[in-house]
Amino acid sequence: MSDDTLRSDVNVRSGGFFIARAMGLCACCHASTRLLALALPPGHETLALDADAECEESAQDTWEVASCNAFLFYIEYLPDAVRRRLTQLSPFYRFASSAATQGSYWANHCERCGSLLDDQDLFCEPEGAFLPTNDASAAAIQLLWIDEPIEAAAAGYACDPEFFASMGGP
Repeated sequence: MSDDTLRSDVNVRSGGFFIARAMGLCACCHASTRLLALALPPGHETLALDADAECEESAQDTWEVASCNAFLFYIEYLPDAVRRRLTQLSPFYRFASSAATQGSYWANHCERCGSLLDDQDLFCEPEGAFLPTNDASAAAIQLLWIDEPIEAAAAGYACDPEFFASMGGP
């Protein structure tokens, strides 16, 4: 059985996706490094527990359509085709283990020293590479549209990122 078939941990899916490209600073060596991220357009689906169930024990997971853009992070699973595309764009976006999160996920690494750049810093901290605080810093993020389906298992999901509309093309 292929790694891409019948995964029970997939919690987001979409008919297409964005690859976001940005620059950031390595916390270890302070060098500038290229970064990648995955974003989903409005209309993607997320797996959620059925809120209309009588009780939690009888509730089942259901796919819900999201009406906003979203960034994915702490991604534990990506299909082979998406992994190959990301690796072509940057060999520094790869699967790694993190002592800080006590888990493994697809993560950016510094081009200079190879250190893992934590998704918390990139996606959750103001002025992190993928959390701009104004139109000008958002414009420095390039969005590349990929018209191919994606499904993923992501522990991090940033719904309706502010300034997404200001992010640019390649």
